[in-house]
Amino acid sequence: MDVLSTLTLPKDPAAPGQAATARYADLWRRRDLPDPVVPDALYAGAAPTISTAQTSTPTSGYIKYAPAGVTLAGSDVTGTFTYLGAGSITVGTGTPDSGYVLPTTRYPNTRGNLTSSQSIWSVQFGTNAQTIQLRFNFQTAGMYRLNVDGRKVADLMTAVGGTTAGSSHLMTIDLGSAAPRVIKFDFSTVPFGGIFLPPGANMWATPRQADRFMAFGDSLSDGSALNTGGGAGTWGHRAARLLGSDDYWDEARGGTGYITPGAFATLADRVQTDVVSNAPDRLVVWAGYNDNGGNQGTIGAAAASLYAAIKTGLPNTQVYVIGCWSPKSSPATSIVNTDETLRAAAATAGFPFISPITGGCYNAAGTLVATHGPFITGTGNTSATTGSGNADIYIGSDAVHPTDAGHVYLSRRITTAIRELMPA
Repeated sequence: MDVLSTLTLPKDPAAPGQAATARYADLWRRRDLPDPVVPDALYAGAAPTISTAQTSTPTSGYIKYAPAGVTLAGSDVTGTFTYLGAGSITVGTGTPDSGYVLPTTRYPNTRGNLTSSQSIWSVQFGTNAQTIQLRFNFQTAGMYRLNVDGRKVADLMTAVGGTTAGSSHLMTIDLGSAAPRVIKFDFSTVPFGGIFLPPGANMWATPRQADRFMAFGDSLSDGSALNTGGGAGTWGHRAARLLGSDDYWDEARGGTGYITPGAFATLADRVQTDVVSNAPDRLVVWAGYNDNGGNQGTIGAAAASLYAAIKTGLPNTQVYVIGCWSPKSSPATSIVNTDETLRAAAATAGFPFISPITGGCYNAAGTLVATHGPFITGTGNTSATTGSGNADIYIGSDAVHPTDAGHVYLSRRITTAIRELMPA
């Protein structure tokens, strides 16, 4: 397969004669991806002992490593935290919010009292401590996933285990031994107040390891009540790991689309602030389901305009478009038509396209290069169709959204399709 026909290679205005060569060197390549078994594996070390208590008082002698911007007191120091999955880390105001930070890099890009518009993000740091204490403010929807040395301790997000909403809590994590490690917390709705470390322990910076990978779309990426942990429990985090990225950004909003704002805004209305301003290296645009009842000409025009804005604003970003979702194997005509509309718009823009309905993988020229079969087979959660396809396992009781198992499956299907469209 001709690599240059598979991916758009934008020209570098500073060196137009060398643009293709320079950009080609930065392409995502199959040969550079990790063994899929490794990044998605669980942590193989001794299981940490984890407990949560409603208190802001650490173990005696422990030193607080506070987020930058939080006022220090006593022996406090500013921690060398790496924030992944979000930016514009903002300190709150008043008590206790002035001691906590949250990001605001998703529409409507706001920071409220112990809340923010971006609930999905990660905090990473290095330490040689045996025991660490995470300071957070308990929100009833708060969940986390602990990662040690690049491996998740639990597969799914876990409730933080708080007691009283709005109150400070400490999560104590005993790793069993003192050793240098990289610690990462994936958060969903968790205001972060820093880390306490015992005397003699150190903290150091751990810059992101790989390119920034972003999903831009609707609830298929933002999450629903049918999966655990909201957007932190959808296909995106897992696909990012499988594709070798430790910096996954969830810029999806449920109910939205190309022409449908839902409770938020259309993709076009927020692409500059949520996507272009945050400069992803790899971007997946996946929407259309919420639009499929609309006029196809209107959908096509909106898609073309959106893709043009992405190309202009992010000329060096590798972009993949996923077509219209179908939660069963016999999609309505409007869903099929929307998938075709988006495929045509992606081809015009020079973006590779993946069809969930057929499993077709199209390169940047719009040429079909592989067909992997439909993502979803069968008709869903009804006793009459049990066993007739995978929808009974992968689609939830609302007959639309994926279950936890469904998101695991989608991460593998999407990763495989992207790999198909990569140069070797």
